[in-house]
Amino acid sequence: MPDKNSLRNQILQKRAALSPDILEKSRETSAQLLFQSEEYARANTVMVYMDFRSEVPTGKIIDEILASGKKLVLPLTDSAFHIIPYEMPKEGKLSDYLTTSKYGIAEPDPALCKEADRASIDLVVIPGSVFDRNQNRIGYGKGCYDQFLPTLSKNAAKLALAYDFQVLPSIQSSPTDVKMDRILVIPTE
Repeated sequence: MPDKNSLRNQILQKRAALSPDILEKSRETSAQLLFQSEEYARANTVMVYMDFRSEVPTGKIIDEILASGKKLVLPLTDSAFHIIPYEMPKEGKLSDYLTTSKYGIAEPDPALCKEADRASIDLVVIPGSVFDRNQNRIGYGKGCYDQFLPTLSKNAAKLALAYDFQVLPSIQSSPTDVKMDRILVIPTE
């Protein structure tokens, strides 16, 4: 079995080669899958990643959450790679409350948003590079989500969004890796 870094690089190269058509189609599909889930129906506060590069797009999901009356939480990753969740205001445009990290990722502006109460987060939508059928996840190598997820309520649902080729039969996992509750798989064919 390839090591985590080799596997991550291989899958991320494949993901980077996705066509704009597939990315656009996955924008709709990911939103449909999430909004049909029991976890979303039960959630009052939903934390979602801001997609970057060729991650499964979350723009439509974010727009719908803001329009739904549910609370939207977005992550900010600090210089030590710790995730800090921020509740997004409902007034005005979302872009007014965002800043760009040194990595080029849109994140909440701490000067304009309040830190979210971690205990109130009911659902977290999580990115990753590689997953397996046992709900294991390989992220991007910094352990951000593996450190963050245990700080939430044990009842917070953990759903990952992944393209079909990102989900393998089995991957290596370690005791510090946090399993997903479910992986919503986006077809690329």
